[in-house]
Amino acid sequence: MPFAQVTMKTDDSSQADSKDCRQSTPERMNNSKTNNHLLETILAIRSSVGEGLSDDELTRLLGTTLLSEAGFGFLSFSKGWVTLTVPEQDLASWYPEQGWIAPEKEKVAGVIAEKYELSLYEPVDTATSYWHPAQGPQLVHHHIELRDAQQTVIVAHPQYLKVRVLGRFERYRYDWEALCPVTLGPKLLQDLSALYDPV
Repeated sequence: MPFAQVTMKTDDSSQADSKDCRQSTPERMNNSKTNNHLLETILAIRSSVGEGLSDDELTRLLGTTLLSEAGFGFLSFSKGWVTLTVPEQDLASWYPEQGWIAPEKEKVAGVIAEKYELSLYEPVDTATSYWHPAQGPQLVHHHIELRDAQQTVIVAHPQYLKVRVLGRFERYRYDWEALCPVTLGPKLLQDLSALYDPV
């Protein structure tokens, strides 16, 4: 099952009651930042600041540190998603013809999907607007989405990467219920970096 509890390892004070765990101190933030994996670091910092910061404020806080891994850099945190910058890409290596994903990229995405027990989809990149409809025939591109049984957990696009770190657990049915950590493994970004390697 891809969902798991994330525990933040700090000093002996981590055994304190849950009220103390929600407090943000410089020591806790420093301990969070020493984690070696970007997504786990973001979750640990999110946990250490608790509900005191909005997603926008958390994004600004995380933006003050140099968070990066496997060629990806932190861009934002919003509604359980971490959006990352990606290495510069040649769009021809992603879309060799008619906007479809290149077979080499599909193959890499398929291997990642199988490893993490996810389903692979290639939805269309759309920016539909009633007020500003597309004019004339337009070449439509696709992107890669990897989903578990409940939700999309990875969106791979040649210009960005989104990874869900907080999501719905299968027993939750309502939007107002708490989000749970979605952990797919510490090597996820290293595996996803293969999608962004030059072909």
